[in-house]
Amino acid sequence: MMAAQTKNQQQQRLFGEGVKRTSGGEARRYNMLAARLISEMVKGLLGPCGMDKVFVDIMGEVTLTKDGATLLRKIDVEHPAAKVLIEASNAVDNAVGDGTTSVVVLAGALVANAEELLELGVLPSTISDGYRRALATATNALLSNAVKYTNSDRKTMERLAMTCMESKAISSCMEKERIAKLVVDAIMAVCNPASAKVEIDDVKVEQKPGSVQDTQLVAGVVIDKTVDSSAMPKSVENAKVLLIDYDLDKKNTRTDAEIGITIPAQIRAYLDEQAFELRKKVQAVIDSGANVVISRGGINTLAQTMLAHAGIMSVRRVKENDLWWLEKATGAKITRDLDSISQSDLGFAGRVCERFVGDDRMVFVEECRNPRSVTILLRAGSAKVLDEFHRSILDALNVLRDFVASPLVVAGGGAAEALAARAVRESARTVEGREQLAILKFADALEEIPLTIAANAGMDVIDAQAQLRAAGAKDGKGWCGVNAFSRRVQDDMLALGVIEPLAVKEQVMNTAAEVADLLLRVDDVVMAKPAYYTHTHSDGTTHSHRGGKQAHDHFDKLGRQQRPMHHYY
Repeated sequence: MMAAQTKNQQQQRLFGEGVKRTSGGEARRYNMLAARLISEMVKGLLGPCGMDKVFVDIMGEVTLTKDGATLLRKIDVEHPAAKVLIEASNAVDNAVGDGTTSVVVLAGALVANAEELLELGVLPSTISDGYRRALATATNALLSNAVKYTNSDRKTMERLAMTCMESKAISSCMEKERIAKLVVDAIMAVCNPASAKVEIDDVKVEQKPGSVQDTQLVAGVVIDKTVDSSAMPKSVENAKVLLIDYDLDKKNTRTDAEIGITIPAQIRAYLDEQAFELRKKVQAVIDSGANVVISRGGINTLAQTMLAHAGIMSVRRVKENDLWWLEKATGAKITRDLDSISQSDLGFAGRVCERFVGDDRMVFVEECRNPRSVTILLRAGSAKVLDEFHRSILDALNVLRDFVASPLVVAGGGAAEALAARAVRESARTVEGREQLAILKFADALEEIPLTIAANAGMDVIDAQAQLRAAGAKDGKGWCGVNAFSRRVQDDMLALGVIEPLAVKEQVMNTAAEVADLLLRVDDVVMAKPAYYTHTHSDGTTHSHRGGKQAHDHFDKLGRQQRPMHHYY
């Protein structure tokens, strides 16, 4: 006891006050415990029968989600090992757009199994070597058994989109099959199969409360704006669209600018000159031949009146991204100099019109020729459900992008992991020593994916595991997995149409193995007590300073309170 106290005193003198150090096996156990806790948190999300999670932040904002990456991005953790797992989920989300829950579950299983081996006296380096060998075997097994299609196979793309969305909150929607087809239509409209490239940003997802049955795909762009004036046409056929990044308004002087006026008549002359310049700019727009003008800047009343008299529809103050989408959809070029507008700057749309969408009015730029940007107008009953449906559609878009880039697919429902686990177990027979134990533990961790799907579906996990291994023993190359809807182990998930891109599975396995290897190799954690504490006030202001951890007030130089009492992280 005295020796331990002396060691702690020496450590404080070395690192300074407030520094906490954990080393050796204790540090490794804490890291693995943090990783397992994060994994246990998201396990309930996995599979079609997984449950949703509700997160309420410090400002009272509610997030309802079944997406692992969304939940993990919301929570605030301090332990570095937990942060590593969250970063791994984000990395998979950025790379392939799906599999964010699977990577955390798999990494948690690898860490838990490694902890068992450490208790048996197996060295961390031996476990890492075994995991790396098992990872190579698993990825090779999937690659050799993956089914290849052409990257424009519509039927396969629809099955991929359905498989992705069936594991999301949108699976409860009666229109999920139609929405899956809309997502495929959107990708087919903007992708280039020859170059195997898809820009997900070319698909705009606009959301409005309403009925899911009204969800539609628009071959163009939907803008959450209204036509500027009631005197303008509300619908224009065969529209010639002009996109301008310019203010059709009187120029405001700068704050420190001065205008020297000596007589009252000069005021009128100044205003007349401004109006003359504005009329000149608007006349240039009218002379261009455009019958629809969409501006990122403002369009004042005088300009609107002139455009209305000319029979031109205008929409002002659209977002920069909307202008970019319109440029791709209509073929127009964004104009910043109104004195030199050419016919090549104009774009085409079959129809531009204003319609009621729910209680709001929106502008539809549709029926474009070969649009390189399209819009999915997403409808749902509430804002929370809309946000979750939006996330589900983005995941499906990313899965289709992965397929176009690499048209290799494997079976879903945990079948790919079960097949890889069988291959890893077979390879373990050729390895001697303690490394064989690590390889077998890797195979057990792979089976955690189908077993978690089975548990979330209400199946008996032990029976499901026995059936999976028995089915694999009959035919080692079969795609047997868990059918969560019928709650039984299916012999061939591929024939059932439950498929996923090989790229997603490879990314999940590689990332999970890297995380487990990283946590295994950490044997010393030194955490300094933060001098500046980040905290949030009741008015929403977030900042950091010394003493921020304690309840306090802020006063200005005159002694007046700047902000009320606050709650902090």
